[in-house]
Amino acid sequence: MARLPTLPRLRRRGRVVRALLLGLATSLVMTALSQVGFLAGWETRALDAFLFLRDRQSSPDIALVVIDDDAFRELEERQPLSRRYLADLADLLLASGARVVALDVQLRTPTARDEDDALVAMAERWRAGPGRLVFATEAVPEDGPTLPPRYALAPLFTPLDGLVGFANAPVGDDGVIRRMTAVLPAGGNRVVPAFALAVLAAHAGHTPAALAAGLAPDGRLPLPALDARGRLSRVAPIETAALARAQWRIDFVGGAGSFTAFPAGPLVRMQRHGVRPDADNPFRGRVVLVGATFRESRDRHPTPVGLLPGVEIHANMVHTLLARRILLPPPLALNFVVLAAACLTVSLLSVWLRPVWVGVITAGLIAAFVAVSYEAYASGGYWLDFVAPVVGMLAYLEGSRWLSRRRLRQAFGEFVSPEVMSRVVAEGARLGGEVRTVSVLMSDLRGFTTMAERRPPAEVSETMNEYLTAMVDAILAHRGMVQDFVGDGILAVFGAPADDPEHAWQAVQTALAMQVALAGLNGRWQAAGRAPLSMGVAVHTGPVFAGYVGSPRKKKYAALGDTVNTVARIEGLNRELGTAILVSGQARDAVGDRMRMSARGTVAVKGRTEPVEVLELLGPAEPAAGSRPGPKEAGG
Repeated sequence: MARLPTLPRLRRRGRVVRALLLGLATSLVMTALSQVGFLAGWETRALDAFLFLRDRQSSPDIALVVIDDDAFRELEERQPLSRRYLADLADLLLASGARVVALDVQLRTPTARDEDDALVAMAERWRAGPGRLVFATEAVPEDGPTLPPRYALAPLFTPLDGLVGFANAPVGDDGVIRRMTAVLPAGGNRVVPAFALAVLAAHAGHTPAALAAGLAPDGRLPLPALDARGRLSRVAPIETAALARAQWRIDFVGGAGSFTAFPAGPLVRMQRHGVRPDADNPFRGRVVLVGATFRESRDRHPTPVGLLPGVEIHANMVHTLLARRILLPPPLALNFVVLAAACLTVSLLSVWLRPVWVGVITAGLIAAFVAVSYEAYASGGYWLDFVAPVVGMLAYLEGSRWLSRRRLRQAFGEFVSPEVMSRVVAEGARLGGEVRTVSVLMSDLRGFTTMAERRPPAEVSETMNEYLTAMVDAILAHRGMVQDFVGDGILAVFGAPADDPEHAWQAVQTALAMQVALAGLNGRWQAAGRAPLSMGVAVHTGPVFAGYVGSPRKKKYAALGDTVNTVARIEGLNRELGTAILVSGQARDAVGDRMRMSARGTVAVKGRTEPVEVLELLGPAEPAAGSRPGPKEAGG
């Protein structure tokens, strides 16, 4: 005969089922949010962090020649840059054996005739040479509305022998350049190449016609690629569809200075003085990109690895195409399986383990996800989406904590104030008890007992509710905590449970605010035919034991000790001295000279061996001209 499950087993089963359902729901929600791009910003920043943390990789096959501020001064700071200067520079680099010389300089408008002719003549001289020239331009949208948009390469000032590519780069919403577009659609099922793609095509020896043929809709373009050692020593075809599939994430090899760079000025002077480069020179066989880095060029852009000049960004694009590291998200099914496994694992752990161990194991899972994703990115150039699983696990934990806090508030909320409840939830361990310096306020009504005997209970209840509401509002407005209602008296604490260096100042302000509030109530009560009430208030500053105390069936946060007892005794002195607010000497020292007080002597207080100095609180002090009184440090 089958045995029926016991009640504890049924409860445990119910907890498991609820946890699994919550984990599955979290997985579905996070998958949907990831697909609509809700987590795109976090994924972007995760990849930015990977780029920042990855070891810097040298690129020995790519070099830069920069037209820096010194070169710009030699050119008399004139723009556009001298075409003759560019021609002399490219002449020397090609004569040095550079495989590709790519000019990241806009050449769209004509300049002086002799300057332009010098650049054209240089390009013609090297038409049949071993090196190749590449020129940068812009991709501009074609006229008329087309979907998808079509682009064309902006023409150079004159046809030049060499390949041409667009230098545009997509900019993120935050102004950071992270991606590159290898090709853009043009009319007639054609595409136009990016500057970096044209550089690799020139390295492979493609003519403009061969490049256009290789970029046909179903074409395969042979391009150089990096081998396992990171050297440019092989050729591998790449399909046009892969180039046009999406924006490529630029695989930055490092921050500024990751590529070997040479200043342009000395090289141009060598060319103009007829100095021939040695056979063994730093440009032989390399891809050399030429670009401006001088301040007036304004060609520096934010990237995940810092501000980089445009020519160095293009060098990183060339490296990305060489490495074939296109970072695409994993398939949807794989993403959901990993996400669901992570969330369900955490949900089951939350049923069987204590919260602290669930947090530790979850932190370990997060670290494992990040480590595996980073290794896949650094070693193989793959993007494994760890953001959604991590956010999913954290969302599940936060959801379960919210449910726990909700149950805790339902269980204890009637016994403690909202401030204390927040402290119980956030810092439960510290609420066990601590000695701290606070200011304690005690108030007591005068004539309430007589009024209660003479007036109807409904009127007494209404009066008392109005009074307590006004007094509690005044206490909470000054960051106080109402600890107890003792008959018609109120005990409030300032500086606990939350730290407040101005606790004494807040307490004395509260005492004045309570008297003002009572005066307003008396005016209303007298107009309604009710008897007015009077109140005595006392403030004392000193050490207390503050903590979450009580029995398992009823708990509350309380301040205990001689300071609390003393303030009650001081409040009782209001009747003897005929005062409304009394302040101890310790509270006066903590407040400083910001309040006007009148000394009422030193009084022996029952239960204390030492007398207590008491002062009548009169009101805020009027600051002297040109001065601003400040508080003194609270003692204790």
